[in-house]
Amino acid sequence: MAKRKEPRKKPVGLDIFMAKPFLEGLLNHMQGGVFTINKKKEITSFSKSAMWITGYCLDEVIGKKCDKIFKGDVCRNSCPFDRIIKKGSTIFRSDTEIIGKDGDRIPVNITAFPLKDNKGEIVGMCEIFRDISELKSLTDQLIKSDRFTMLGQLSAGVAHEINNPLNGILTYIKLMLKKLDNKKVSLDEFKKYLTIIERETINLGGIVKNLLDYSRRTEPEVMPIDIDEVIDQSLLLLTDQLKINNIEVKKQCKPPFPKIMGDFGQLQQVFMNIMLNSIQAMPNGGRLTVKTVAQGTPGQECFIKVTISDTGFGIPKKNLDKIFDPLFTTKGGKEGVGLGLGLSIVERIVKAHHGNITVKSEVKEGTTFTIRFPTK
Repeated sequence: MAKRKEPRKKPVGLDIFMAKPFLEGLLNHMQGGVFTINKKKEITSFSKSAMWITGYCLDEVIGKKCDKIFKGDVCRNSCPFDRIIKKGSTIFRSDTEIIGKDGDRIPVNITAFPLKDNKGEIVGMCEIFRDISELKSLTDQLIKSDRFTMLGQLSAGVAHEINNPLNGILTYIKLMLKKLDNKKVSLDEFKKYLTIIERETINLGGIVKNLLDYSRRTEPEVMPIDIDEVIDQSLLLLTDQLKINNIEVKKQCKPPFPKIMGDFGQLQQVFMNIMLNSIQAMPNGGRLTVKTVAQGTPGQECFIKVTISDTGFGIPKKNLDKIFDPLFTTKGGKEGVGLGLGLSIVERIVKAHHGNITVKSEVKEGTTFTIRFPTK
């Protein structure tokens, strides 16, 4: 008896006949504006939201060069399409401006990605932009209302941080001058004093660098990044400090991992800041564990998770919600005193890479930072 054939299962997904109306409905009801261009930079589609935001009608933009429509910071500073042609990957830009039909400047966030043919060749670009006027206005109001409070806190923090090394420098300079006046010069002693002065001067430089890093709003130079390479380079730069502090490093990972889109230098700054915090939390030695895993279906992983754990003195629960706040630190003798910008910068960089960062800690047991980044 012939075996009856099983009915062929239909593939799960969007029916081809439904694809066009589905995409048209999606584009026309999105809050953000969407448009596409070809290789000649001519606009080939323009969503309803794009019309509402810019004030242009469809027949006014189709076939026109995009830089004639999207004037302002977007095209003047760095053409998104030129960057896509050069890098071949998605780009993001936050807090930039376009100029509407009536001449108004419109603050927007943009995401642009390449459009490719069936051979993988770039044939155009799709750009999604969102009007952030209301958000920017609210943010500006909050900044204005909080400016003087923040300025006072920042000034107090800077004064406290700078005064400590300055006092050390002045103390040893006066001591050296006094010994010179009494003609009691010891080269060994002077060498010791100068070493201390050098160390305190370096500390001052570090404080200034942290302030500059915090004040800059640098957009990441995005390109495909191997996260394991960033971690290895960060550990390499900290080799001496780890040895001096008698800290064992345990690295747990099984590369290769899917690449993420990011800025190598900024991501290295994230890992080094967290690792330096861990080193400072283990003055009597301990263990630093770095674990990397890919999350999602094998071959289709959508996130990379990195955990950095130490066996240091831990963070009290009452401080966990504040450690990413600018100016908050538990260093310098008193809790909350000092210039705690390091982790605030870390959080900013992670968010700029569309990632997230969390922390868990137990006093006298240690701290674990968990960072997740979307894959390329």
